[in-house]
Amino acid sequence: MSRPRVEFLRLDGVTLTPSAAPAFGHGLRAAVLSAQRGDSGANSLLVRAEPYWCSHDSGVLESDLEILLLEGDLRLGECEFARGSYAFLPRGLAVAGAETRSGFAALWMGEGRAGLSQVSEPLAAYREERRTGPLDVNAMAWQPVPDFPGRTSEEAGSGLKVRRLRSDPDTGAYTLMTHQAPGWCDPRLEAHETWEELVLLQGDYLMGETGMITSGSYIFRPGEKPHGPQATRGGCVWFCRGEKEIDFRFTEPEWSAPRCHEYLAQPAPQQQPQLWGNWV
Repeated sequence: MSRPRVEFLRLDGVTLTPSAAPAFGHGLRAAVLSAQRGDSGANSLLVRAEPYWCSHDSGVLESDLEILLLEGDLRLGECEFARGSYAFLPRGLAVAGAETRSGFAALWMGEGRAGLSQVSEPLAAYREERRTGPLDVNAMAWQPVPDFPGRTSEEAGSGLKVRRLRSDPDTGAYTLMTHQAPGWCDPRLEAHETWEELVLLQGDYLMGETGMITSGSYIFRPGEKPHGPQATRGGCVWFCRGEKEIDFRFTEPEWSAPRCHEYLAQPAPQQQPQLWGNWV
């Protein structure tokens, strides 16, 4: 079961509450960005901690957990995060304590109950080869977009680059970042079998009927939902993830190409403060 569609949510406008925070001690605040129904369903949170927050809780992760640190620093068990760090931490990983010096803000994405268990059974499910990072995403080079089912690298154009952060060999689940150069566009509407979750980390973007969005915009889109056309005047960076290898199916209604052309014909928006700095 997927989550309800969210298109779009401003991360600088969400309300943070203690009750929504993951179970790593007291003092964390969080906002639910999207979630499956039920207490044990997958969910994505924006989590914040104040300087010198710490937790002495220990145990094993009850579900897979992905973290992208947007600002600050975090030690979670043996994992050290700085601004721009990304990690995929599998279910069953042992974690001993957590702390921050300067405070942090993070995307915190769990595939189930986001807490620690004191029982030993989850350790049997832990597979070290599934773990990724923490990686310094801003130290990674941008690469040409590979071919995907339904869209070749040539179709995507030279203005689109990727940083592939994770790819699950069993399910095809992926986490990556994309960089669209100024003036990049695709006038078509696209749909995918997988759900997709996106955060616009930097820049401007025309997202179809939603209109222009800017850094700090969050989207969760269930599979098979057409969206587009897409364009950026000043360039942008996205954080993206999905549950299986992404595929592309395109349609191009009469209104979509003129909408892209109109958007790109306007001057690039004035440089705006980015919520979490430069990701290019």
